[in-house]
Amino acid sequence: MRKHDEYTQRHGLDEIKVAVTRLLIETPPGLHVPYEGNDPQVAAAFPQGFPPSYGSGLACKGLASDGGIVLYCLTDRGPNGDGPAVALPGTKNMESKIFPAPSFKPSVGVLHVSGERAVLTSSLPLRSGDGSFASGLPIPQGTLGSADEMPLPDSLQTDPALFSMNGIDSEAIAYDPVENVLWITDEYGPFLLKVDPATGMVQKRYGPGSGLPAVLAKRRPNRGMEGMTFDPSSALVHAFLQSPLSDGKAHYALTGSDEKVERYAAFVRWIVFDPATGATRKTLAYPLDHAAYAKGRTGNAKLGDLVALGAGKFIVIEQGEGPDGHIFNHLMLVDINGASDIGAYGSALERSSMRGKAVDGADWRAVTPLRKTLLLDLRRIGWLAEKAEGLALVDAHTLAMSNDNDFGMKTRLFDAAGHAVADADVTQVTVDADGTMIDGARAGDVMRVSPGDPDERALTLWMLRFAAPLASLSLE
Repeated sequence: MRKHDEYTQRHGLDEIKVAVTRLLIETPPGLHVPYEGNDPQVAAAFPQGFPPSYGSGLACKGLASDGGIVLYCLTDRGPNGDGPAVALPGTKNMESKIFPAPSFKPSVGVLHVSGERAVLTSSLPLRSGDGSFASGLPIPQGTLGSADEMPLPDSLQTDPALFSMNGIDSEAIAYDPVENVLWITDEYGPFLLKVDPATGMVQKRYGPGSGLPAVLAKRRPNRGMEGMTFDPSSALVHAFLQSPLSDGKAHYALTGSDEKVERYAAFVRWIVFDPATGATRKTLAYPLDHAAYAKGRTGNAKLGDLVALGAGKFIVIEQGEGPDGHIFNHLMLVDINGASDIGAYGSALERSSMRGKAVDGADWRAVTPLRKTLLLDLRRIGWLAEKAEGLALVDAHTLAMSNDNDFGMKTRLFDAAGHAVADADVTQVTVDADGTMIDGARAGDVMRVSPGDPDERALTLWMLRFAAPLASLSLE
């Protein structure tokens, strides 16, 4: 695909014209993540370690002395992949994630964009409030923010030492130039972190019941607070969950059956947070259309990031598996003016959105969600990666967008001959505490991390320059 292209799309808005510049992010060799396991095949597949992944979040810092653009960029919790279910005596099977580099520290990078190049110039690990380095490992079970998943080394042997109270799963970043602070979302809690850009120190952590709505503690594991932006026109932070809340089952009118709330609720929660008071001002509803997602499940939504345009307008990455079974990635124009504050309602509102009637005093039919419309279909202009995750407003006409390349790795199942098992779902395999596969795999099968799909491994930056000023776009 060519590096520079121009496109025109129309989706109910006025004609949208955009010029696209596609860049590969250049990273120093020293930022590869060393493999910490003992599997010679994994070591051979990643001789330099796992490639860097700084595309989970983007924020514009400003202009460099040479006229180039300087962006903050963000890793997530580090190299990890889907793992098997873990069977432990006396407990239900636990979901797991495999961490082949458990010493990884979530980090903020600085990206210099000039001409034909996007170069990662520095990286700063995050630190907890006591000065110790943050970890990407899950928070212990029973602790606020626990993802209820078992971290495993790539030997698959259960190791309780892999939990960390300093765990951060960073997903989005925003910059407040007036206060000179970074805002970072942590998917574990979900938490909102106030960070010193000079030291990487977390100055303040806000969580459910402590600055953030308590109901957010019901976020679906690994679908916590994903997108976030700082709106300089109001000095407020806006953030949303990646998918609907998880809260058992509720009657779903469209199927006539009890279904999981996380699969069929009609909206995602969006918060408006005031840094001056350390409190959430209001909660809004980002609507999801069940017909837009595979099997009619809104839980297949994986919202990415957002940017503020001012006057209550935003651009949001909405993506997920569509009804045709293929991934879609859209930029949506969003207007929150006139949207209802749903902060007084707990998860009964999600249940009401499924049932089509009031539940425990919460009535989805009385809620005015925010408005949205399709701005740009990214797949139609050549986007290939599954996850568009970083979005930043560079100037009045320009967005920067990055992908999460998952550190170039993916967990796969291999047969005794060393061939990848086609269409194998590693999460359907069960292992015991010693890492022995006891269900869902054949004798001789081996589970290990390996290079990801070609379309996913590259760390890319797209510069999207729109013909019209972005703030001039309107849903009217």
